[in-house]
Amino acid sequence: MLPEKETLDTGAHAITKPLRSLRPCIKIRESGTDADVAFPFDAFVNAVGRLEGILEKETTMLTECRMIALDEFNHKKHHGLLELSRAMDAMRGADQNRFAPDPKLILAGLRAKLQKNLAMLQMHLDAVGTIAAIIAHAIQEHDSDGTYTRELGRNGRSR
Repeated sequence: MLPEKETLDTGAHAITKPLRSLRPCIKIRESGTDADVAFPFDAFVNAVGRLEGILEKETTMLTECRMIALDEFNHKKHHGLLELSRAMDAMRGADQNRFAPDPKLILAGLRAKLQKNLAMLQMHLDAVGTIAAIIAHAIQEHDSDGTYTRELGRNGRSR
């Protein structure tokens, strides 16, 4: 008996969603032998679904400015991309017209989530850079005795 739901652990919370791998197998002819296309395609769909779940969770946490363990999310995304790459390699020899829905549509959804995640990560990275520049400037001002500043005193001399 196959499980009907999949649990995705994304840090503090688990996401439960229905498995997409319960569709009937599609058979094709490949090099004179029957190859099961459904299993690699289902692995592909499930890998994309897991990656989307991880991206959505990370993006939500970034949007809400919650504490986030970026190294854990990076590890999960790396693992998900490896899984996706292997599923795509397994699908490579199959007739692309036999897949329903079209893998390109599935990847388009993943791309949209990746772009949203990238925008949030970039915004946080820019904020960190701005804060670091402010701190560096404050340290520099504190340590400086004013000898090499551009500010001029009342009589036209440097401080």
